[in-house]
Amino acid sequence: MKRYTATLQPGLPILAIDLGYSAKLPSCGFTCSGDPALRSLHFGAAIEAAAALLIENGPHTLILEAVLSTYHSPSGNPDIRGDFEKGRGWYYGPGVSTYAGALRFLTVLDQKLPKAIAPIPLVEGFLSFKKTRSQHSEDARRLLSEFPTAERFQARPGSEPISPQIDGVPAILRYNAPK
Repeated sequence: MKRYTATLQPGLPILAIDLGYSAKLPSCGFTCSGDPALRSLHFGAAIEAAAALLIENGPHTLILEAVLSTYHSPSGNPDIRGDFEKGRGWYYGPGVSTYAGALRFLTVLDQKLPKAIAPIPLVEGFLSFKKTRSQHSEDARRLLSEFPTAERFQARPGSEPISPQIDGVPAILRYNAPK
């Protein structure tokens, strides 16, 4: 069984992480259902906190504000996963660092969890096109609180998950439509 799944399980609590990938700054916003605390954590601490939460409380739906799938054209070149991504493609600009961070995050989290904690439903939060700069913890809060109302997209056919540990291509939830 793969650790992560694109199939959502209604009723599970939610863990929302605005995933940053900084060597020195607390760039990851972290919050979960039932806990009003908003935290800004360093990348490694976010992995540790997620592992501790999942070990103590079992599977949660995991929303990562990071690239969780890719698409390559028939000629093999990277391309956007759908019109929702125009101007913010996964393969350039900030998308590249969120892709790298998500891959590392999911790989290390998988290593820290017992095999019995699976499958963990996984969703990509696409919190782009913001009107003003915001704190990572506030972005995590939005991922959680606006989960029911965020626009939902499926990556175009032929898209692939970023890791072989993910069963299926996670849904993409857009929290800010572009102007």
